[in-house]
Amino acid sequence: MPAAVADGRNPGSTLIYPVHRSGSGGGQPPEGGGAFFTVLCLTNTNPNAQTTVHYEYANVNANPNDPFLPVSCTIFNRRELLTPADTLCVLTSCHNAVAPGGQEGYVVVSAENPELFGVPWSFDWLVGSELVINSSGLIYSVNAIPFEARVAAGMATDVDGDGNLDFDEVEYEGIADVLYIDTFVAIQGSQLALLNLTGRSQDTNHVQFAIWNDNEFPLSTTLKFKCWFDQPLQEISQIFTQNFLRFSTPHDPAELNIDCSVPTNTIETGWAIIDSVGVFTSGGLEVATDGAMLGAITSGHPTRWDGGHLLWESFDRQLNGEAFAP
Repeated sequence: MPAAVADGRNPGSTLIYPVHRSGSGGGQPPEGGGAFFTVLCLTNTNPNAQTTVHYEYANVNANPNDPFLPVSCTIFNRRELLTPADTLCVLTSCHNAVAPGGQEGYVVVSAENPELFGVPWSFDWLVGSELVINSSGLIYSVNAIPFEARVAAGMATDVDGDGNLDFDEVEYEGIADVLYIDTFVAIQGSQLALLNLTGRSQDTNHVQFAIWNDNEFPLSTTLKFKCWFDQPLQEISQIFTQNFLRFSTPHDPAELNIDCSVPTNTIETGWAIIDSVGVFTSGGLEVATDGAMLGAITSGHPTRWDGGHLLWESFDRQLNGEAFAP
């Protein structure tokens, strides 16, 4: 099999879509209350072979007291058949389970042997992307994150027989150890979506953010989250805001000068490294010293700018990720 790489653009046997918003009201505060729709697209690039694809919607039950610690994370399953060279786009509000106020979370799609129900197999021909439409009719699109199988083509991938998809370089390629926000624009109101793939859905991933502003001034903050979230960066820390960067750090007035002449009219920017420093049970027991995460920059507030892109990934890999741990 080819060596693991962090380019994230090769066809795979499993694809992970880092966010879905399914139906009216989908969205945690302060983004909730409007209509959000996600279109998931998936293509079988093999012109000669078919595969079953297993959709697993991870749907979070939001916690009104803490958007980073949802009450629960449940899985809704659906299967489709992709014929040779087939492409399929689904509206998640129709394809996912229906719930009052809509659903949100992330989606895992894995190839399964069409001759053996429920048996994931090596079929490195899947590519995909998603389109998210918010309450203002604005749109952003991001690629799905692919994972190649680490067993021979056509072979079952559940090597250890635990019923999960293991990203351990035995069943599927590992997950990036460190994630990067290449740039954030402080006034844009960008959101960060992160999902945890180490431990169970109610285990808590402790995250360290190493942040630099536009003048290479170092900053840091921490966060604890369960399962998945999609929240404005400013909800994680005021470090990500225009006011903090402008008035509390030594910034570079020559960077992103919006009128090309007046240094006072600059917009603050920065970048960040996201690293797990441990995963723990609700009782405080350590599950792992370093958890596996995936994520994306998703969008601004519905009435402002929208945009989305995947986070950058390190070459170093975590081998303790899985979907879905019981």
